[in-house]
Amino acid sequence: MKQLILASCLLFCLSVFTTAQAESVALTPMQYQQLHKINEALANDAQDEALNLGEALFKQPQGTPEQQAFVRAFVARALVQVYQQQDESKKALALLQKVLKEEAEHLDLPSLQAVRWLAVHLLTSDSQYQPALKLLETWWQDEEQPSAEANYLRAALLAQLEKWPAAEPWLLNALEVRQPDSWLSLGVAIFQRQEKWANAAKLQHKRLVLAPEKQQLWGQLAQLQLLAGQDKQALVTLELAQEKGYLNNKEQVQLARRLLADQQPLRAAAIFEAQLANQPDSLKLNKLAAQAWLQTSNKQSTQQALERLAKLSQATHDWRRLGEWHFNQGNWQAAIDAWQPLTSQLEGKHKARLELLIANAYIEMQAYDLAKPLLENLLASNEADTAKQWLNYLKAL
Repeated sequence: MKQLILASCLLFCLSVFTTAQAESVALTPMQYQQLHKINEALANDAQDEALNLGEALFKQPQGTPEQQAFVRAFVARALVQVYQQQDESKKALALLQKVLKEEAEHLDLPSLQAVRWLAVHLLTSDSQYQPALKLLETWWQDEEQPSAEANYLRAALLAQLEKWPAAEPWLLNALEVRQPDSWLSLGVAIFQRQEKWANAAKLQHKRLVLAPEKQQLWGQLAQLQLLAGQDKQALVTLELAQEKGYLNNKEQVQLARRLLADQQPLRAAAIFEAQLANQPDSLKLNKLAAQAWLQTSNKQSTQQALERLAKLSQATHDWRRLGEWHFNQGNWQAAIDAWQPLTSQLEGKHKARLELLIANAYIEMQAYDLAKPLLENLLASNEADTAKQWLNYLKAL
């Protein structure tokens, strides 16, 4: 969150000031000249000169209390630029705080607001979020029209303090004016922390529109859509990401699983097959592909997937499922070929059930002489009643 704030806060670059800014305070010619010299030093990148001139003038300003206050505020803002470039942020912040403490009473409002605004950012950079928020609220009271940036900063500080509901309206105010990615990202975080998944997904979608080339945004959007119960939209998001090549192997498999659960087995099977091109010996992928093809009407691909899985796993249940599929398709000999080797591996009721199925396949093929001995052997098994019925059928034939 801190990185998000710092990356998105205003770039309060301290452009070179001009003495023409002193519209509400009448300065002496000497004061104009002194401030002008500091401006020139900054413009020429003469930091040491600006620092020496500024520090001396800050310590001993001349004139009325109002003139002194204006000069010190002006100098402080100029010196902040130098201190920042010298990586002395704490010294810069201390200078601004001194102005706010000692000169606020006599300072003209534009200068006071400028010093406050700059101090808010330095406090934020120093991770002093609560003081920064307090000072921003003070600044707010004297600001006629707070900018979108100010609304964003207020939301960011509240978010950093984990005051998510309080941050939300300020962030929405900012987004009505501008919608850079960093602001949208903060909005996503605010809605996520409140479990407002649909709102988070909406802002995440806007981030994706701004930068569709950012691979991680696609998966994040899909997750938010799923949490919001937007399953169809999540699948569309993931499929588009997959088409663009933004999903890794694991994410592609997850997508295919979701498609399978969404009763879209053909699209799921296509993804599993694409994965198998690089991992042909993956038992997991072969099982998933077989499962997907079984839910389609593509007989050739289903057969290939089942045969491929059975040969790879050499598992009894995979060979048995292959035989059952052939049996249901009327491929009697293929069913027998898949089942026959299993009879020597099975015992008891499982063996009897399989032999009865083989006998049924022989009968369908009108190979009655091969079916009869199998049925006779089953008269001593738990399939005896069914075997007797088939034997009576054969006798009637």
